[in-house]
Amino acid sequence: MAKRSGRDGRRRLGAGARQEMLARIAAAGGLRARRPAPSAGPDPAAAALREAVLDLQAARLPQLHDMWDSLPTLTVDAARLERNLVIAAARRDPAHAAFDVLRTRLLRALRDNGWHRVAVTSPTDGCGKTFTAANLAVSLSRYEGCRTLLLDLDLRSPGLAPTLGVAAPGPISDWLRGAEPLEAHLRRIGPNPLGIGGLGVALNDRAESFPAELLRDPATGAALAAMQAALSPDVVLYDLPPALAHDDVAAFRDQYDGVLMVVGGGRNSAEQIREAVRRIGDDKPVLGIILNRAEEERASGAA
Repeated sequence: MAKRSGRDGRRRLGAGARQEMLARIAAAGGLRARRPAPSAGPDPAAAALREAVLDLQAARLPQLHDMWDSLPTLTVDAARLERNLVIAAARRDPAHAAFDVLRTRLLRALRDNGWHRVAVTSPTDGCGKTFTAANLAVSLSRYEGCRTLLLDLDLRSPGLAPTLGVAAPGPISDWLRGAEPLEAHLRRIGPNPLGIGGLGVALNDRAESFPAELLRDPATGAALAAMQAALSPDVVLYDLPPALAHDDVAAFRDQYDGVLMVVGGGRNSAEQIREAVRRIGDDKPVLGIILNRAEEERASGAA
């Protein structure tokens, strides 16, 4: 039974209850007593607890391991990122501030709802979704303690590797199908003078013949669940194909919590935007609609 300590008022387990608890721990863990329980001493229950701790240590039970620090690192080149319009890296272009505003609003929405996984898509090709995903990921990574993952899941036209200046990263499908372990494909951005912090990337250099089927495959769901369990990311950004071109975004819907829709100025009509949102479904909230290529819209005189 529980007793009340006169020192701090907290409830304490009695000796019999402690012995029963230790017996249950030993039974649950398959442990055997390695030494006889002490028969004398001021507190036999406390001595038995020490013995149980020794047994737990000796049993070499599996330890939880954070894989993040052991991931292979990836070197980024500031000049190449700037040439590829990753403007959030060097922060020379004043437009980088828009991504800082976007990250703050996105993090607030995710934390308010307990979400982590975001699909980045667009109604049609050429709207700048990969540009947006890369710049947002870099901006997010600069927040202290914000661990961000960026995955290229546009399996029809992968574009993140050239955007980040990475040659031949290999096919991401090998990992999604379970043929490769996570650490064989995911890379963490290494130390750099740009201040890019907690950012991991999974890139791709091969188009798939059946991308929607792979995105919906239970093996892909299992690979992504294992990734989240191993790395505990704060934000996962999935760069996906355009929503109106194919059914990939719909096929992948179980794997994301919300959507960022990148709209091309002068490229997308209001009807296309509405249809893209409709295809995603009412149960997947649109966390933001980002207008990209606005200068093209102004040049065309579009409203």
